[in-house]
Amino acid sequence: MRLLLLFALFAAIGLVACQRDAVPPLVEVKELAPRVVEVGERLEIAGTGFPQGLPARVTFDGVLHRAGEPDARASIDADGVVVTNERLEIAFRDALEEAFCGHGDRAAHATFVGDVEVAFASKAPGAPPLTGILRGVSLDVRPVSVGAAVVDARAIEGGRVLDFVGLVKTTPSGRGLLIDEVRSGSIAEAAGIRAGDTVVAVDGVHALGLEDVLPASSREVHLGIRHGDEEGEETKTLSMTGFAGRRIPRELEPALLVIALALTALLLFVVPGPALLTRIEIGLAARLRARSGTAVLREALGGHAEAAAAILTSAVLATFALGAHVLGGDLDAVALLVTCVSLLVASRTAEVRGALATIRTMGDAVVCLLVLVLALVELAVLGGAVHLAELVRSQGGAPWEFAAAQKPAAAILSCTFAASLVALMRVRVSKPSRRRRVFERIGLLCASALAVAAFFGGWQLPGVVEARGGGLLAASAALFVLKTWVFAVVVSGIAGLASAWTIADARVFATKKLAPALAVAAIAVMASRRLVPGAAVENAFGAAATAVFVLLLLRSAGRVRSALARREPHASPFL
Repeated sequence: MRLLLLFALFAAIGLVACQRDAVPPLVEVKELAPRVVEVGERLEIAGTGFPQGLPARVTFDGVLHRAGEPDARASIDADGVVVTNERLEIAFRDALEEAFCGHGDRAAHATFVGDVEVAFASKAPGAPPLTGILRGVSLDVRPVSVGAAVVDARAIEGGRVLDFVGLVKTTPSGRGLLIDEVRSGSIAEAAGIRAGDTVVAVDGVHALGLEDVLPASSREVHLGIRHGDEEGEETKTLSMTGFAGRRIPRELEPALLVIALALTALLLFVVPGPALLTRIEIGLAARLRARSGTAVLREALGGHAEAAAAILTSAVLATFALGAHVLGGDLDAVALLVTCVSLLVASRTAEVRGALATIRTMGDAVVCLLVLVLALVELAVLGGAVHLAELVRSQGGAPWEFAAAQKPAAAILSCTFAASLVALMRVRVSKPSRRRRVFERIGLLCASALAVAAFFGGWQLPGVVEARGGGLLAASAALFVLKTWVFAVVVSGIAGLASAWTIADARVFATKKLAPALAVAAIAVMASRRLVPGAAVENAFGAAATAVFVLLLLRSAGRVRSALARREPHASPFL
């Protein structure tokens, strides 16, 4: 009897559990449209039970295929707005494009395959969120931030890939790349690909154009083939052995990095350092020996007027990291550039007497600052971006993801930019007026902010695509201001350790030394635009450049410390 009662009890519990599982979910997701999206468009999610007045959190959880890159697991969040209880919309902005496609000119067409989860916070405290999941979603994201020259270079590379495997002629269509001709005896023919078939995917990326035909590996490529008018597709694996691609394959990135680091260590520990760096180290040691840390800090901050101007300028600069733009997308960079040029020119002419001398001094200062302006212009040509936010967005937050680390042309331009500022800061007078010091301090901070935004990651946080929420925005603003101050202190410190110049000396340095550097950078920019480096090359170069800087900094710090430990020689042993 007891066994029968226990059996009846377990059966009742199971029946209740089954009924509970049979209850339909409160939120149901049915469809995602469109399946190909770009920045500026809207994604629509259809379903039932979407609560009005509550923000939706949409999560794309699955596998991300990018042209020319290996597959990656992805979990991308987006904010949705409920339009009706059966439809919500997602505004597809730049941050979402970066999450799917990548940064700047390295962004590539991405095909996402996975699940889409829609979640709403419950109104009851402590209750779980209301969720609905749509499984097996396929979404294509095409980047609009990539320059036309980059797209053309990728299309040429894609054509070379197809020609290598034997697909002589293809025609882009709405369903993929229609194969018009297959070379006899080719790799494609041996794999069973025939004329009339369609290439629908390349390593998981839907083939919407020749620029999508970029293998993720140098060994093989997986082509999704649709035969004739059949609905299904078949995956063909073709060997790429012997293909001389212009893009270095990603699997060679660790080898490139090891070689670059070995060469870096060899150069730093075997080859003697440049004479300029040695003079800077000796001057820094002498300055630290003669002054205390408090005196150095007081000198960096300046007087009350300079400190107040610097603090106010830093607060204004921090606002650039708090939103998409401050004055306007087209005006932010221009406003900073005009401000720094005007104030630096004013600081050089503040104590000059006579109209002719003022005009001559102003012309010499403008020549130095023209180098700074041209460096930014060349960088805009290199990255295809003009807006300040676009320049920052094209970089990452880690040091090896900075433009100055990853791109040789940007590295040359950043050094030229900093050298022009150093040359201008070396123009000193015995007793500068307060107005000159304030103008110089504000102008230097504005120029440093431009350099940080253009070459050193701006307000990007490491590992964060887009800063959201008060905490992350405040952190990005603080990081931007900190980088700006570090750059300004380094520039003014190097200028202070060097001997004083006249404004004519600075002009001669700009025309004879910095102008050729700009010409070399222009050649590097043109080469980069025509031969687009792959992600493996940029990552290896960025890591090697970062390692060079860190090792060089450590070596210089050791040399300065050794110089401080040595006693200063004197003429008499009794002194």
